[in-house]
Amino acid sequence: MTTSTFPHFRIGLLGLTTIAVYGTWYYAFGVLLDPIIADTGWSEAGLAATFTGGAILVGGGALAGGWLLDRFGSRQVFLAAALIGGGSLMGTSHADSFGAFAALGILGSGALGGLSFYHITQTTVVRITPDAPTRAIARLTIWGALSSPIYLPLTAWLVANYHWRTAIRVLVIPAIVLLVIVAIFAPAHPTELGGSPVLRSVLRMSRENPEIRRFLLASGLMGMGFSIVLVYQVPVMTSLGMPLTAAASVAGLRGFCQLLGRLPLFPIVSRLGVRASTRLALGALFAGFLLLLGSGSLAFGIAFAVVAGFGVGAISPLQGMYTAELFESEALGSAMGLVTVLYASFGALGPAIVGILSTATGSRLWAVAIGAGSAALAAAILSPRRLSVRPDDC
Repeated sequence: MTTSTFPHFRIGLLGLTTIAVYGTWYYAFGVLLDPIIADTGWSEAGLAATFTGGAILVGGGALAGGWLLDRFGSRQVFLAAALIGGGSLMGTSHADSFGAFAALGILGSGALGGLSFYHITQTTVVRITPDAPTRAIARLTIWGALSSPIYLPLTAWLVANYHWRTAIRVLVIPAIVLLVIVAIFAPAHPTELGGSPVLRSVLRMSRENPEIRRFLLASGLMGMGFSIVLVYQVPVMTSLGMPLTAAASVAGLRGFCQLLGRLPLFPIVSRLGVRASTRLALGALFAGFLLLLGSGSLAFGIAFAVVAGFGVGAISPLQGMYTAELFESEALGSAMGLVTVLYASFGALGPAIVGILSTATGSRLWAVAIGAGSAALAAAILSPRRLSVRPDDC
C-alpha cells in the first residue's frame, strides 16, 4: 500500500477518538479517586468497585460490540458509544449519592469501553487498510499513546483549580463530539460474513485451539496488570510521599513513554516475532512495578514512567497483531471483542482486590505485588509458537 492510498485522515480521526475515550474515565479515574473521597466521604473500596463494575461491563460490552461491528458496521457502534457511554458519564457529574454515581459510572464506562475501545478501533482500521493491517494498528496506537499524557495532567489541573464534577464534564464532552464525528467517516457497512455464525466460529476456535486459549488467558492477566497501573499508579506514588500534581505528571510521562513501545515496534517484531515481543513488553511492565516501590523519589518515579511506559505502550498493538495473526479479518471484530472480555474481566479484579486489601491493611503496596505477579504469569503462559507479521506489511 502506497503512502498516497494509506487512509491517514481516517486513522488520525480514529486516533483522536481513541485519545478521548480512554482519557475520559479509564485514565482519569485514578486522579479523580482521592478528590472524590475527600469531597463526598465515599469509601475507596466502593469507588474502586465502581471502576471494577465498569471494567466488567466493558468485557461484556466488548463481546457485544464486536458482534455488532461484524453485524452492522462501525457507524452504529460509535453512535451508541456516544449516546449511552458519554451520556451516562456526564450523569456522574450530577450524582448526589454514591448509588447514583456508581450506577451511572458503571454503565457509562462499560458502554464507552465496550463500544469504542481498541477492539473496535483496531478492527475498523484493519478493515479500511486491508493491505497493511499491522502498519494501521501501529499508527492508531501511536495516537492512542497520547491519551494518558494529555488526560492525566489535565485531570489533575482541573481538580486542583475547579471541582471534580466540573472535571468530569470537561473530559466527557470531547469524547461525545469525536464519537459522533468519527461515526460519519466510519465504514457504513458490515462485513459479508458478519453476525452470529462468526461469533460462534470464534468461540469454537477458542475452545479447541490451545494456542488461542493460552493467548486469551495471558490477555486477561495483561488486563489485570494494566488496570492496576491505571487506577493505582497515582495513589501509590502519593502514599509514598509524592505530591498529587507531581504524581499525576509522572503518570502522564508514563503515558507519553508508551510511544517508546510503539515507535520502534516494527523492527522489534520483525526480529523477535509477535510472541517474544509480547513477553519483552510484559517483562518491562513487571520491572516497572518494582520501580514503583521507590516512587516516593522523583528519580524512581521517572524510571517507572519510562520502563512501564514502554511495556504498556507495546502491549496494546501487540495484542491486536497477535489477534490478527490468529483470526481471519471477517471475524476480527468478534475475536477482538472476546480478547477484550478477558482483558477487561481480569482487569476488573485487579483494582477491586487492591482496593479491598488497601482498605483492610492501610497499604497500597498490594498494587505492586498483584500487578507484578500478573505480568510475570502472563509472560510465562504464552504459546511457544513464534508468530510474526507479514513481511510486506512492515
